[in-house]
Amino acid sequence: MRKIFILIIVLGILSCNNSENKNKTLQKEQESTEIENRVNEEKKIIVNKDEKIDSIIEPIKPKLIFTDLEKEIAEVGISFHRWYIKNTNEHNPETPTEFEVTEGKNDSCIVNYEPYFKELRKLGTISNSFLDKEKARTKLCAETISNMKWSEYIGVIPENCDDYLYWTNSQDITDGVDIIELNKENDYWTVFLSLFMSDKNGQKYFGNDKLKVTVIKENGKYLISEINWIIK
Repeated sequence: MRKIFILIIVLGILSCNNSENKNKTLQKEQESTEIENRVNEEKKIIVNKDEKIDSIIEPIKPKLIFTDLEKEIAEVGISFHRWYIKNTNEHNPETPTEFEVTEGKNDSCIVNYEPYFKELRKLGTISNSFLDKEKARTKLCAETISNMKWSEYIGVIPENCDDYLYWTNSQDITDGVDIIELNKENDYWTVFLSLFMSDKNGQKYFGNDKLKVTVIKENGKYLISEINWIIK
């Protein structure tokens, strides 16, 4: 009888130990699962954060490596937009970045390209053919204004005239411009530009819109002959 009693006690102790071990094992498995879930959730947050940033900001493009000649071409090709962005970002710019309109006799409007073209000539990188193309590009607007009365012109956006900065294609401030490609094309060069804005995350490029600058050699100097938007 005593042996049976002792056996029952031993079995009870073993049963308690097994139960305790099972509880500890289940607790460890539960803690391990919770830790794994937290890690996976943190990974998910990081991935989603990265995806969000990448969808807003294009990666900063690597700097191109140029030969001495290509550096010269690149500086010419980017010169107009560096000048244009600097002056159009001014709150009250003193340097004209387009033709000027002044009041003439009998309430008329006078369109004058010379102050604008004078500033471009100072750059030393602008050809006469570019100036001619600027006149052709703005011809309809200039003609519309020339036929208006000064009192009608003030405070309105005339027909055939753009209501934004043409060479940045934006009403917002443009922080800068980058060269993204440079090619030799027969007897001229093409320099491709991309405009950008900057913030704490880096440079944000202006979508797929690019600028193609044609650089020619004229009288021993490299000059801009044409600039065109490439809009995709």
